Amino acid sequence: MPRSQPDIEGVQPVLRSLAVLEALNAAGTATLTRLHAETGLPKPTLVRLLDTMIAGGYVRRVSRTAGYTLTERVLRLSSGFRHGDLVVEAARPFLSALTAEHKWPVALATLDRDAMLVRMSTRQESPFSTDPDWLNRRLSMLLSALGRAYLAFCPDEERRLLLAMLRSSKAAINAQARDEKYVSSMLAGIRKRGYATTAPMRGDASMGLAVAIMEGEKAAACITMRYIGSTMNEAEAVKRYLAPMRQAAAAIAAAHERMTVNAA
Repeated sequence: MPRSQPDIEGVQPVLRSLAVLEALNAAGTATLTRLHAETGLPKPTLVRLLDTMIAGGYVRRVSRTAGYTLTERVLRLSSGFRHGDLVVEAARPFLSALTAEHKWPVALATLDRDAMLVRMSTRQESPFSTDPDWLNRRLSMLLSALGRAYLAFCPDEERRLLLAMLRSSKAAINAQARDEKYVSSMLAGIRKRGYATTAPMRGDASMGLAVAIMEGEKAAACITMRYIGSTMNEAEAVKRYLAPMRQAAAAIAAAHERMTVNAA
C-alpha cells in the first residue's frame, strides 16, 4: 500500500539529520558553509538540526572557525560500539590543545586487525596541515609512525601475532615484515627512544612523531604529530614536541580510564 504524503513529510527531518551525520563523518570537522555545500540544506535548517544533535550528544561544536564534529556517541548507532572506543572521545580536548599550542595537526589511531585506523584528527584546526584527510583510513603498521609505535609498545604476544599476519600478507606495504632482523632492531630502537617516526616516503613532505597511549602493559591507541620535514630535523622535533605529546598521552589514558569506569 503506498505511503501517504504526511508519512513522507514526517521522515524528512530524520533523512536530513542522517545526511548531516554522513557529511560530518566524511569531513571529520566541517563549518556550516561546508555542510550547506555538501548537503544542499538551507543554513537555518542545518542550525536547527545541529542544535538538536548537539543536545542529543551526537555532535560537538569545535569552534566558530572550525565548525562541527561528531562525538563518540554516534558509535552507539551501530552494533560495533566498544567501550575501548571511548579513548577517542577522551583524547579530543588534549589533541585540540596540542594543535592550539604547537599549530601542527595531531591524529589518533587504534588497531584495526593488521593496520592502524585513524579515528580522529585536528587537521581542520591546524594552519599548517598538508596531509589529505586520513580520517577512517587504514595505515600501514610498518610505514606509519602510528603503526610503528603500536607495534613497539603493545604486549609481546600481541606483537608476535601482528608480525605473523604482516609476514603472511601479500600487500607490498607489508613486505618489510619478512625482514625479521630489521623489524626487531627498528622496534627495539623505538622502545628505547620512547617514540616512533614515519618511514621516509617519496613525495610526502610531512613527518610523523608518534607515541603510544598506554593502559598498564597494553597500548590502547597511538597519537602522532605531523610536521613538515623541511622546517626541522627529527632531533629538533623531539626536543620541541616529545614531552608535550607524552604528557597528552598520559592525560588521555587517565581520562579514558575514568570514562570506562563511569560507563560500566
